[in-house]
Amino acid sequence: MRYLGIDYGHKKVGFAQSDEGGVLAFPLMISENNKDLIRDVKEIVKAMDIACVVIGESLDLKGKPNPIAKDARAFGVKIENELGVTVAFEKEWFTTAEARKQPEANKNVDDAAAALILQRYLDKVNPKVFATEAMPDEDEE
Repeated sequence: MRYLGIDYGHKKVGFAQSDEGGVLAFPLMISENNKDLIRDVKEIVKAMDIACVVIGESLDLKGKPNPIAKDARAFGVKIENELGVTVAFEKEWFTTAEARKQPEANKNVDDAAAALILQRYLDKVNPKVFATEAMPDEDEE
């Protein structure tokens, strides 16, 4: 199952994609937030056979929705209604700041922030996929 992550902003929107197994998230692209945005999302969803779109839920430091949250939620509802895909919301805390700390970061990090949002969601919905055999107890050695 493939996922699309979105870091919704008033000016720019960052996109990230998951691998086919829905385990790892990768930055995809940045788009202007304009009248063509829903068309862009539709093209990505169709081309990549996206099953679920994960949108960052922006909150203030008190855990309350900030001004962009209402618009992001409305955008998610529009995606769900027009494209017929599942939309989930993942709380985002300082994802843009975290993305800027990455070595390859530049001033346009919205796609990297979207990947962080998506990865947090994937980590919650997936079992421990990287778990290996349990380490033997010291007593067993």
